Amino acid sequence: MATTINLPIVSACSVETCGFNHDGCRAGAINVSGDHAHCNTFMDSDTKAGNADVAGVGACMRTECKFNDDMACTAEAIEVGASFDTADCLTFEAR
Repeated sequence: MATTINLPIVSACSVETCGFNHDGCRAGAINVSGDHAHCNTFMDSDTKAGNADVAGVGACMRTECKFNDDMACTAEAIEVGASFDTADCLTFEAR
């Protein structure tokens, strides 16, 4: 039996070296943390992994982001791509 969890989605990921990115993010959920909103689920690999139709944002440890409410992302969707690091949440906005 499938369970529905309402999480913000990863609407786009431009990190082609991530094993979870093939025709979009295929991880079931990602986590965001670090000093510049890093995608902790990033996996530098040629092997493609994950089979989720849509990836969600499971947790966000960037408490200074305006979309963070008790470690949960409240954005409707986020984009992941290169910013300060290889895979960062590009939707991050300081409060």
